[in-house]
Amino acid sequence: SSGINAEYGDASVKQSKDEEEILKIAEAQKRLLLAAIDSCDHNSKTGGVVVYSTCSVMVQENEWVVDYALKRRNVKLLPLGVDIGKDGFSRINKYRFDSSLSLTKRYYPHTHNMDGFFVAKFQKLSNIVKEPKEVFRSDGESEEEGVGDVME
Repeated sequence: SSGINAEYGDASVKQSKDEEEILKIAEAQKRLLLAAIDSCDHNSKTGGVVVYSTCSVMVQENEWVVDYALKRRNVKLLPLGVDIGKDGFSRINKYRFDSSLSLTKRYYPHTHNMDGFFVAKFQKLSNIVKEPKEVFRSDGESEEEGVGDVME
């Protein structure tokens, strides 16, 4: 992850990354998460569970990546089983994510007195890979279903 907000009180980490770099990191994280899900068998003794965690509180590295995986693999989010942390976003600003993202947890340096990070727990439901849905933009052009769909 970018490490943004990972070190409690270290503003230099946050200022060292630009938007383009964060988006490149998020793209790599999408590929890594899908690879982790693909390498897991939903019939395994452990129940096909995959945990995704970052040392960042950036939506692009967290909810966007988790939403992307939910749309492309037969997985669901599970409760983490811990009481601390803030629920992940199912909507923030103009972005809307799967409602189950409220099962993820965010940890903030200023609230939890620890490094900032994010955690999601997936359960694989099937080894079959979903085909992304085709959606239509407001200009009528077709594109693959996006992550963090924008509400207009």
